[in-house]
Amino acid sequence: MKKKKNRKLLMQVLLITFPILMLMLVVMVWAVYESSVDGFLEAKNDHMEYFLESYYQEYSYVEDDEMEWYLDSWERNPVYMREDYTKEEEEAFWDAANESYELKTEVEWLNSASSLVQAYYAKGYYQTYVFYAQQYGTESGYEEFFIVDVTEDYAGMIISDYRRSGSAIMAGEYISDDFGDRPVVKEMRKSGSGKMFFERATDFPEKGNYYIAYKPIYYNGKLRVLLGIVFKWDDFRKTMGTTLSKALLIGIGGMMIAISLLLILLYRKAIAPVSKLQRIVLKYREDKDSEAVVKSTAEMNVRNELGRLSDDIAGLAKEIDQYTEDNIRLVGEKERVSAELDMARKIQTEQLPNVFPAFPDRKEFDIYASMTPAKEVGGDFYDFFFIDDDHLAMVMADVSGKGVPAALFMMMSKMLINNYAMMGLTPHEVLERTNETICKNNKQKMFVTVWLGILEISTGKVTASNAGHEYPVIRRPEGRFEILKDEHGFVIGGLNKVKYKDYEFSLESGSTVFVYTDGIPEATDSDNKMFGMDRLTEALNHEPDGSPEKLLHNVNDAVRSFVREAPQFDDLTMMAVKYL
Repeated sequence: MKKKKNRKLLMQVLLITFPILMLMLVVMVWAVYESSVDGFLEAKNDHMEYFLESYYQEYSYVEDDEMEWYLDSWERNPVYMREDYTKEEEEAFWDAANESYELKTEVEWLNSASSLVQAYYAKGYYQTYVFYAQQYGTESGYEEFFIVDVTEDYAGMIISDYRRSGSAIMAGEYISDDFGDRPVVKEMRKSGSGKMFFERATDFPEKGNYYIAYKPIYYNGKLRVLLGIVFKWDDFRKTMGTTLSKALLIGIGGMMIAISLLLILLYRKAIAPVSKLQRIVLKYREDKDSEAVVKSTAEMNVRNELGRLSDDIAGLAKEIDQYTEDNIRLVGEKERVSAELDMARKIQTEQLPNVFPAFPDRKEFDIYASMTPAKEVGGDFYDFFFIDDDHLAMVMADVSGKGVPAALFMMMSKMLINNYAMMGLTPHEVLERTNETICKNNKQKMFVTVWLGILEISTGKVTASNAGHEYPVIRRPEGRFEILKDEHGFVIGGLNKVKYKDYEFSLESGSTVFVYTDGIPEATDSDNKMFGMDRLTEALNHEPDGSPEKLLHNVNDAVRSFVREAPQFDDLTMMAVKYL
């Protein structure tokens, strides 16, 4: 399986590198080809320009007006120009030669001469012009030498054409139908200068590879004719193609050798070490022996990034072993702490009244309470106990913070309240004494909110005091639960020598008192909305005449239904007392 993976990686490298190198080789060969062709053809420029300039300078010896007269005559009847002189034309010429025309220019004399004389002169100069053009073309060694008309009406009409192949175009015929529309011709018309123009063509004058030099001839400022010399470079192209094909094959062979050497080097320097590292890692997964990893990686002796990677793997294996040891130790410690917290939770639960019915022999009232901590142990607590046969103390408290510190502070606060209440003190005196005792040694600045009420069972009168705790909720007989907004004092443990006040209310038969901690109204759902007091009273009024146990279950179900999957951030503690 591992060898297959190595072959796959080598194949991936080959599939990536081979096309790239092939593309580079083809581009390089094409660049060499184009550069060689351009250099070869441009080397012809000077000779082709010299050839055309030489012909023009030697055989264009007449004035512009006279030359235009000849060109006009040739254009009107090019076929006639190729015919020999007639006897009438020769006689007319000799007769005209004896006449005097000293006061006339050459063009004026020609225009005034008879048609036979004009034909004789046009034929004579044409035949001389073409003769030397054919002679020049023959001596040049080029494929073709042509003189072509480029006026608007006769663009592309041959005046003279020499072809080495012997297939020259006759005067009066056209070198191509669209010669006047060729870009190079249009550029010469715009230029207006006598500079040379060069063109590479594959469809002119015939199918093939041609390099053409043009010399534009202007008479009286107008482009009239072109001298063109044609070099056919098919042989050079074939030679270059053969040479470069051989070079391409040699390059491909060399590239394949280079790729093979690269793959061998890649396998030895990269893939083989990676495979060994893979085997080391797999073995470590089986036996978890970091010392074997360190030994195996040290034997690799690779001096590159893979060598550093092997060192990192060895270091990582040692760190994993150390982490595993630490994790095992932490798991053991966590289990120990969890066991201790579970014991603390049990101890805390046992410290709260949790057996119901709490006083089965007392028929004057019914009481029920519960506490659900947010962590293993909580800071909330409730308590109820008899001070004497006719007085029942009811306590609901909430310690700042969570967890073990809050639980310890809760135990101390509970015992102090219980002790001072059993001394027969009023609720406000119990809170004042408790606050004074806690403030004497409260370096952690913890505090507790407390609602303390003492029920006189024989009369139903409740004397209560509130140290920064939530409002109690009371239901009168046949009525609904409503919030009792009592007067709040400062929290216990927050400030020394705080004074608290008592207040009273009476319970009639069927009345119920519900007290709780802030974990109930502040329970929060996933949208960060709080349960609130409206939902609390609504849950209580769902079955307002229910037993205390039923009331607490209804509130708890309403809270759970509201928060759903949202985590519990605070203790949920509540207590209900129904006066019968």
